[in-house]
Amino acid sequence: MIQLGFLANGEMLGWDYGKLCHYVRESGYDCVELIDDIIFAPGKTAADNEALTKALADNGLKISEVLLQHDLVIPDVDARRASIETIKTNLKKVADLGVTTANLFTGPVPWNPDPVIVGRHVSAGTAWKWVFEAFDEILPVAEQCGVKLAVENVWGMLVHDFYTNQYLQSRYDSPFLGVNLDPSHEVLYGNTDMEFLVKGWGKNKIFHVHLKDAVGIAEPGRFTFPVIGEGNVNFKAFFDALKEIGYEGCASVEFESWGYRATTYGGKHAPAAPDMRKLLDLYL
Repeated sequence: MIQLGFLANGEMLGWDYGKLCHYVRESGYDCVELIDDIIFAPGKTAADNEALTKALADNGLKISEVLLQHDLVIPDVDARRASIETIKTNLKKVADLGVTTANLFTGPVPWNPDPVIVGRHVSAGTAWKWVFEAFDEILPVAEQCGVKLAVENVWGMLVHDFYTNQYLQSRYDSPFLGVNLDPSHEVLYGNTDMEFLVKGWGKNKIFHVHLKDAVGIAEPGRFTFPVIGEGNVNFKAFFDALKEIGYEGCASVEFESWGYRATTYGGKHAPAAPDMRKLLDLYL
């Protein structure tokens, strides 16, 4: 059976672990997805990890994955090195928490001010060289820690769709390298066949799933991530395909309907959790 999760964001990131885990569980989820910059922030201690572990156990909840999303396509050598080292360090912390999946993307981050654009500021060959050099270091650490790397396709990045992620995956032969399948980024590039995407990866390569809708094209200002069911992702076909391949991991709501959050939820993120959970019943 597919497990359902929610990616904590917004004001939820400032909640204590007991409140966070209780709220996510009461909203109807099996898992919570967390961000490394928050749970591994400077000043966090072993006592904080113990508090998180206790809150999870008290609420019958588990961490589906931790986001280790740090840019790997950066011309500045020191900044690129810092990203790699942060990922390697935090992989060990993920393992210490007993979490078995970490989410990575490649970069360049397109929402940064003056973003790096592959083909304009750096050649595709150089960008891939940097990413391969990073994964050459990161993947052995993940294997040693027993943490699976779920690489996510993200609009505007080097790895942005099924085909570019396949290129990355084809370089390595490791059961610890797979994907975080997010259909929203696929439809921005015209990849709308959910059955093809799910079966193209298969059960052994899909380590985690994000649930997010999208409409538009992958250019700044020309797309949005609306509420689930209001975009171009066929969630019925998506879930049917996941069930057909026997996927039993987590499908986690990544709520990024910023306009809806501002106008309907008064800028709060937490109200999206129970509302999106109810919407999922239409597709399960």
